[in-house]
Amino acid sequence: MINRLLITVTLLFCALPSQAEDPNADDNPLQRFKNIGFHLGGLTEFYDAIQTDTAGHTRKFDLKPMIGGSTDIELNQAWSLVPEIDWVLPQNMGDGVMKNLFMVRLDGAWQGGEGWRLRIGTSLMVNNIKGSGGTRSVRNGGSTSNFYLPPESRTAVNNTLDFAAEAMYEQFAFRFQTYTYALFRNDRRQLSYALILTYYYDLENKP
Repeated sequence: MINRLLITVTLLFCALPSQAEDPNADDNPLQRFKNIGFHLGGLTEFYDAIQTDTAGHTRKFDLKPMIGGSTDIELNQAWSLVPEIDWVLPQNMGDGVMKNLFMVRLDGAWQGGEGWRLRIGTSLMVNNIKGSGGTRSVRNGGSTSNFYLPPESRTAVNNTLDFAAEAMYEQFAFRFQTYTYALFRNDRRQLSYALILTYYYDLENKP
């Protein structure tokens, strides 16, 4: 997983123009921090991959509440780096099992026009599940199967390749964000997506 993360980050940085291409670059690196973003949105995990009933229907829309924050680091007039941290609020999975998902993200953002931009990046998905143990019986056709519940806190970390389109108006933005798991594994590849509303606090015009 770490090797895939390094490859993804390397490709991202190779795709971005260097700071030297910006003739108006400021000598003070702090001036490159343009804003602070406050995010509110919803996440649909594993699109069309989780069965929701005995008829075989799968989940396509399930916006789990999420919040987060970010900042834009300007490289030049067209490109910015966007480090971001998001938190999907705790989810009760039933039978005393709680799930927390944290996203540690880095995007390269291309300002394609006055009111929109495209983003490509990567995330570390830190998934924590905590339970009190035991088993749960689930119907499986004409019989039942027992599934073991986690007896303690367990954490799994995955790396994703991310794409997004963002529409911007004044200090607000709306983003459609995708996260692709196991990009190079056809048998394990899965897609999640989020709809995110952002308020950008402008650091350039702060008092």
